[in-house]
Amino acid sequence: MTPEELRTLTLFNTVESRPEINQRQLARELDVSLGLTNTYFQRVLKKGWIRAQQVKPRRWLYFLTPKGALEKSRLSLSYLHRTLNSFRELKSKGDEHLRILSKKGVRGIHLCGEDDLTEVLSYCFSGFEIELLSVIPEKDLLDNPEQSANPTLPELKSGELILLASLEHRAPLAELLAQQGLQKNQHWVLFS
Repeated sequence: MTPEELRTLTLFNTVESRPEINQRQLARELDVSLGLTNTYFQRVLKKGWIRAQQVKPRRWLYFLTPKGALEKSRLSLSYLHRTLNSFRELKSKGDEHLRILSKKGVRGIHLCGEDDLTEVLSYCFSGFEIELLSVIPEKDLLDNPEQSANPTLPELKSGELILLASLEHRAPLAELLAQQGLQKNQHWVLFS
């Protein structure tokens, strides 16, 4: 899904839930300039996806047309399809990581990372003889300076590892683990 399609879908959802929204508010919602918001509005109005009705001077209500509802459905399905493909790909990678770790004798994993990624990876544990022992949200380690200086990490027993599952903050998390005396591939591994 292109950024423009995602903005269009957001525009549809916002107009549908808040028909009285003004373009300045919508610009904040879309996280784009007011001028770009106006351009988006003009485009969807010309395509007949949204209808505008003036209720007072300088006050408008916006409505999704049947044609707009159809386009919203198409964009929603595209978004859902892409999301499911991403989920399947991440699950497949997670299964492969667990298969390799299982062969190496790992019996317990502490997942450390992003909420969404750790949630997807948590689905991988069924079918393996590796237990998901805990989930350590990366924000708990990175957002609090006191916590970063002295993080609360699990005590690793024999056959246990930390699986670092972060897309954006790999380097600071890896550095944090190293500062705690945890060695890569011995105490923790990187999900990639």
